[in-house]
Amino acid sequence: MPYLPVALAAALAAGSALGVLWPVALPALVAIAVSAWAGALTAWRSDHARLVVGCGLTGVVAVAALLGVAAFAAAARPPLVVALEESGVLADDAATASPVRFEGVLTADAARVARGVLLRVQVARIWSGPCGCPQVAPGAMVVTVGGSLAAARLDEWRAGRRVTLTATARLPRSFRDLGVPDARADLVRRRSALVATVKSAALVEPARTGSIVSEAAAAVRARTRVALRRAAGPTGGEAAAIGAAVLIGDRAGLDPELQQRLQRAGTYHVIAISGGNIALVTVMVLFVARVATRHRGRGVLAAGLALVAYAAIVGGGASVLRATGMALVGMATQMLDQRGAAVNVLALTAGVLLAVDPLLAFDVGFWLTTAATAGIMLGLTPARPGESRRRRLVRTLFVTSLWAELALLPVAATVFQQVTVAGIVLSAIAIPGMAVAQVAAACAVAVDVLVPPLLPLTGVALRAGASLVTESARVVDLVPWLAWRVPPPALGAVLVYYLACAAWLWARQPDRATALAARVRRVSAVAFPAAVAWVAVAPLSLWPPAPGDLRVTAFDVGQGDALLVQFPNGRRLLVDAGGVNADGRDLGDRVVGPALRARGVRRVDYLLVTHADADHIGGAASLVRQFAPHEVWTGIPVAGDAATAALHAAADQVGAAWRRVAAGDRVAVGQVRLDVVHPAPADWERQRVRNDDSVAVSLALGRVRVLLTGDIGAEVEPSVLAAAVALDEGGPPPLTVLKVAHHGSAGSSSEPFLASLHPAAALVSAGTGNPFGHPAPPVLARLDAVGADLWRTDRDGEITVRTDGRTVELSSFTGRRRWLHAQPR
Repeated sequence: MPYLPVALAAALAAGSALGVLWPVALPALVAIAVSAWAGALTAWRSDHARLVVGCGLTGVVAVAALLGVAAFAAAARPPLVVALEESGVLADDAATASPVRFEGVLTADAARVARGVLLRVQVARIWSGPCGCPQVAPGAMVVTVGGSLAAARLDEWRAGRRVTLTATARLPRSFRDLGVPDARADLVRRRSALVATVKSAALVEPARTGSIVSEAAAAVRARTRVALRRAAGPTGGEAAAIGAAVLIGDRAGLDPELQQRLQRAGTYHVIAISGGNIALVTVMVLFVARVATRHRGRGVLAAGLALVAYAAIVGGGASVLRATGMALVGMATQMLDQRGAAVNVLALTAGVLLAVDPLLAFDVGFWLTTAATAGIMLGLTPARPGESRRRRLVRTLFVTSLWAELALLPVAATVFQQVTVAGIVLSAIAIPGMAVAQVAAACAVAVDVLVPPLLPLTGVALRAGASLVTESARVVDLVPWLAWRVPPPALGAVLVYYLACAAWLWARQPDRATALAARVRRVSAVAFPAAVAWVAVAPLSLWPPAPGDLRVTAFDVGQGDALLVQFPNGRRLLVDAGGVNADGRDLGDRVVGPALRARGVRRVDYLLVTHADADHIGGAASLVRQFAPHEVWTGIPVAGDAATAALHAAADQVGAAWRRVAAGDRVAVGQVRLDVVHPAPADWERQRVRNDDSVAVSLALGRVRVLLTGDIGAEVEPSVLAAAVALDEGGPPPLTVLKVAHHGSAGSSSEPFLASLHPAAALVSAGTGNPFGHPAPPVLARLDAVGADLWRTDRDGEITVRTDGRTVELSSFTGRRRWLHAQPR
């Protein structure tokens, strides 16, 4: 079986994913493994080769699943978590967690983030409990150090150094929305069980140095960053960041907007340390080693040692280990068959890494680099008779780019929820640009040590290479239809995709002339393009929504607001867009967008921003660019507001109309009547954003009303109530579902307002353990007094209200469900 390593790697990947995602009872997995290996032994004795392979691979899947179950369990509940729980100092949120003293080793260099400095710590000991005694409690956690002192100590916190810090730790928080990845599980898969916060760098005691090797590697990385900044010059910060990314794997300096642009362009993989980067390093060290030793064998040995040292310097991540291992094996075996042996070496290296660490099955960087490298290998076809060198180069660049994009398509659709065809062409520009930037960066480091006056020359090459990477990606800004967002494909669709791809490649090998190969060729010729189209287009999401009920979904976006209104005629209104997470992530892009796509939403008709507070408007600009609404609605303008200006620019970019709404405006959307009940037109110019200027709207269908109140306070509630009552036109009040104002703040939802409105159900959008104590106990008491059925995103996850105008169904992410019935008129 010429591609047995590929089959083994696939079995290890499938088993690892099975064990991590769907933990099966250990006895069942053991029984399957034993039965499979017994069947393989029996088949081998009976000389049934295919049955041997089938049973053997089944046994590999079962063993890998066992390893996956064990690895995830160990990562999710390490001794650190158990010790903190037993001490009673661990809570679901930082607001109620108690400070604990930790001692551990930094596993990566400190990195700047939006709200401080990020540290990754492998904890060894903690001090907790009544006696404050030290306790051995190993486990990994991610720490954010706040305050103004943190940036000044950035270079002090290097990988390998031991630190002692006082922090509040909590379990990672997930946003519980359909289609949004489980953040807690994702962090565990990255081997961190806790997140922690340190208020000030003063609470991080001076670090003790690490081992000689770790200190030397950290010093090289630090010197590399300094050299790249010097070479790039005062205006070349982006070029220096690109150089650091492709040379030492440090992407902390990259602008988030640049990273998103590279993702849209399909060239993000070129700035990750991967096969291409390691190949360049291999060529460089082989050349230097052979010149220095003047002996082929010694040169290969020296180059191998240099590669191992390079992997240690850049951190030895999954993609680095995979690419370095392949390079070492490749140099040792002197590969000849690039389509057979190279793929086998890649698969063997990936399989060994998965067997050692099953959690790599969920390492995005690992799959991006592995898939891209496999695609490039498949595209390296031999020269055609009479083909010129230039023509072959162009053809090779195009074919390898095409295969790399095809190999990455399901990964990009699943992780980034994005598909791009630009990468097929742009990779042919970005990859050479990456090569130039990497070589220039390596030269800049050497020149900075040996011949500093020549450093500006390397800077010119560094900026040129970085520009090829960054500027080529701007094509998607000029031609946005080259990249589009899609819902993540189902696991079955991904499996069918890769199986169809493998069958298509297998059947087209020159030595495949059997009847079976002919049948596989015919089937795969249809199945593979169909699988590509299914993943890239997601045709089910293109199907227009059928007429139905009115649905209002309050998404779990932490301490913020984001609601989707789906009208019976298929139109959609998005009310607010969430804000920015503690780590600087745009929740519109990371949470609301995936939640919308999971519902098959490719475009919204209207976006209403109730007011310009960050927890309402923070994600709006990115959602406008992704979902291109026909109209953007806002209320009272605030002079010079930066967030509003960014939203206006995004609306202009997609051609959305800008509309200001005020009390008295009415929009009929099919059978639903949408009335703006607050605020009145402004009679003076606002200089700052005010909660009491929030746009409040009433959605009415039949005998049911949904009232969305933004962040209004008690002072303006009488005017909102008067406008809502006026809509009843003297008839009996409808059944009312109230979106509680200002996340349940004590300054809103007054007793007179609730007593007059008498809501049957109340929705509160608030973050788990938020520092404001929302929803406030007095508000909860007032809602209980009027008999409102309370629903909270911090406890229930996303909440959906569904009504036909007579009956209201409320349901939540956690499975809670209730029906209410409106009284007939």
